[in-house]
Amino acid sequence: MTALGDHAIYELTYQGITGTDYDNIVNIVGTFANYTDPVERDGILQKVLLLLGFKPLSPLTNESAQWVDRSPTIGGNPLWQSKRDPDAFSRDGGLNYFYASQTGAPFQADDAP
Repeated sequence: MTALGDHAIYELTYQGITGTDYDNIVNIVGTFANYTDPVERDGILQKVLLLLGFKPLSPLTNESAQWVDRSPTIGGNPLWQSKRDPDAFSRDGGLNYFYASQTGAPFQADDAP
């Protein structure tokens, strides 16, 4: 076991976490610990954190397959929701979009943060 794995096991045991949760967390940490290069590990961690936050790994596009038409749920007014980032909405099929968690200011697909 790696130092990271040993740390995870100690902390889980100390907190009384057992069973499936314990096994799953140890497996996740063990897989992550296999990345021994710090730069590679950081890159993987950043990707995993984005994915766990249901965020895309690259900028949103206006590809129609990436947007779900939500117009029927709001009385027929044009509204699409991104399949790749559920916080992103568009009134023109993804060409311009905004994040519901923000002020509603539109973003160009090419200017995604």
